[in-house]
Amino acid sequence: MVVAALSVLCFGLVSLAPGDPAAEILEARNGGRPVPAAAVAALRAEMGLDDPLPARYARWAGDALRGDFGVSYLTGRPVSETLADTVPWTLLLTGAATVLSVLGAVAVGLVAALTRRAWLRRGIETAMFVLGGMPGFVSALLLLYLFAAVWRVLPSGGLGRPGEPLTPGVVLTYLALPALALTFGHHFGTYVRLIQSGVGRLRDAPHVENARVRGLSRWTVTTRHLLRPGLVPFTARLGVGVGGLIAGAYATEVIFSWPGVGRQAIEAARSHDYPVLVAVVLVTGVVVVLANLLGELAVARLDPRIRRSPRG
Repeated sequence: MVVAALSVLCFGLVSLAPGDPAAEILEARNGGRPVPAAAVAALRAEMGLDDPLPARYARWAGDALRGDFGVSYLTGRPVSETLADTVPWTLLLTGAATVLSVLGAVAVGLVAALTRRAWLRRGIETAMFVLGGMPGFVSALLLLYLFAAVWRVLPSGGLGRPGEPLTPGVVLTYLALPALALTFGHHFGTYVRLIQSGVGRLRDAPHVENARVRGLSRWTVTTRHLLRPGLVPFTARLGVGVGGLIAGAYATEVIFSWPGVGRQAIEAARSHDYPVLVAVVLVTGVVVVLANLLGELAVARLDPRIRRSPRG
């Protein structure tokens, strides 16, 4: 239902946006020079742009259900091929950033929650506060400057040199910097604070003290009695934050010249390539809905009270 509503809204807004796709396509083919009105009218008729909006949407939705999102106005390629070339790289970037966010936030949040050193806890809290208030593009540019320009330990962007085979090692090398930028630039400070708060309020709870008295190992106490229940608010926030992560991935792809769908979407918006733009927004919406669903399932798995709660 959500995806259907999103498709209607996106298709309607894009179709009603200023500009004439037919005129822009012909002008692009003609080197930017104006073209006769008759040629524009003929192309509009061929593309079905003069049909009523509901008819155009019904035709597009029927094709989209079969995986056919039309043809790019700009390149003439099927949109599904364009998505197949770019979406996997965006998923790789967002997946890597999600893994780094989870592992990093859990590690730093546990240290902040369990340490008895006040200076260390205050230092982490201050760093996360500063990081949380820093715009994502600022942290990306800062990492780019440090790792690529000053220390020169990571490439500045792109994905391999011309003719270079894309082996796993090469991909990881070029993935590292944009993944780090996306991790630190989008909610990492919030994730750390959520874990610190969730674990910290349980640290001296009676059932945790009882587990220590019974002689359970520190690892068992931390993972079973502290970390698992302490992850509930973090997991809920992580699922909701996927939309922002994907939006951040699009900006990160532009900064680091990563060959994902974000660069394709910006180019499509700039050139009024509506089939590509609508398909990108729709695919993004589907990914966000699925991520939110997975987040809810993970929260239910971590918190037995949710699984036992009556429904309806």
